Amino acid sequence: MPLVNLDGVDIYYEEHGSGPVTYVYCHGLGGNSKFFEQRELDWYKDRFRVITWDNRGLGRSGIAEEYSLPLYAKDLKLLLDYLAVDQAVLFGVSWGGVVVQRFALDYPEKCRALILDSTSSETNIAGSENWYMRGEIARIGRDAALQGRELESAFAGHSRAGDNKIILEKDSYLASYIAQCRSTAGLREHPLTPELNRLTMPILVIGGGKDVVAGAGGSVIIARSVPNSTINIFQEACHGVYISDRIGFKRVLLDFLDQEEIL
Repeated sequence: MPLVNLDGVDIYYEEHGSGPVTYVYCHGLGGNSKFFEQRELDWYKDRFRVITWDNRGLGRSGIAEEYSLPLYAKDLKLLLDYLAVDQAVLFGVSWGGVVVQRFALDYPEKCRALILDSTSSETNIAGSENWYMRGEIARIGRDAALQGRELESAFAGHSRAGDNKIILEKDSYLASYIAQCRSTAGLREHPLTPELNRLTMPILVIGGGKDVVAGAGGSVIIARSVPNSTINIFQEACHGVYISDRIGFKRVLLDFLDQEEIL
């Protein structure tokens, strides 16, 4: 089992392929890399050296005493150092895109390029309340968390925190899941947006026109805030364009990497 202790936390990772470019997959909120490894990996490992990993407290990684956005990003930095990766193309979907943004701001020297799918650098009041309540629903249950009140939608068509049942694969995931919910909610008062103009690496921003989780607005905000960015909104795609429009996403990804002379 590829489990490495990084600064006191056991982080699970897998490494596949041997291409000249390292491609790092960063999973979504409360999740892990199993789906990507089982369903998507074959195409990527034929073209890249692919690294997948599970956030602390999730998937096959160990639990930790502390959870925060900077610590998730630090775990990735320590993992890449351990694997002797000088620079990588970092792909982040949803929450993974938030981690990738924080990583790029803290460790820009490690970034060859960023691929940000269905994510945001900030949230509005309603969005913040919904993300916070997702964690509370998981912690104490829907009825106790909401106490009969209805949350406002963050945007037209938004799937609110109480609309769907939250199921975690293991009870041990709860602490990390709550921390990720609260970190996402915290993008209202502590947005990444004002910092993004410091990023100079090539950035591909991807959004789905039918994304009811994060919406496409966050993708537009990121693209407007980053000097060297390319944006593609797939109007018929849902949350996680790399899955909901596999063919279109792969075409745009390869075109972007070719244009930036990365492949």
